[in-house]
Amino acid sequence: MGRLVADDTLLRWSSRISAWMGDFEQVDMNVRWSYDQRPAEAQQFDRKLAIMCYLSVFGWLLAYRMPKQHRSELVNFHLRQMTLLHLVTLFCLGLQIVLLPVWGWSSLAVSGVGIGAIMLMRMLGVMSAMNSLQDPLPLIGRLAQRLLRNM
Repeated sequence: MGRLVADDTLLRWSSRISAWMGDFEQVDMNVRWSYDQRPAEAQQFDRKLAIMCYLSVFGWLLAYRMPKQHRSELVNFHLRQMTLLHLVTLFCLGLQIVLLPVWGWSSLAVSGVGIGAIMLMRMLGVMSAMNSLQDPLPLIGRLAQRLLRNM
């Protein structure tokens, strides 16, 4: 029962995000059975799903909760990169909280550089996903593919 509720919630979020990015129904594609019905449009769905990984935590969660047999290599590639990028973001924010009492407001400058680099990597990832490329992100791309191989 809990699994059905989670799937329903993810499908509602995916419909909201797809309304913003473009409707999946325009290509007459069912979100759950994209590979079984229309493999040509499934590539477009995969590209949108890879882009959604970078845009929000909900897009990342949608791609993560999708069954592995329905995810393509493109989606898995960008999902791994964004997972490590989320962990790096949490580390930068935690570092700023730790350094705030020590360095005072100067820790915001250190954290700002880190968050700026993370935002730049997210933009590079979105551009790579838009072109259906599997280009690794600078600094963490290859590490993400090695560490999160089983994802």
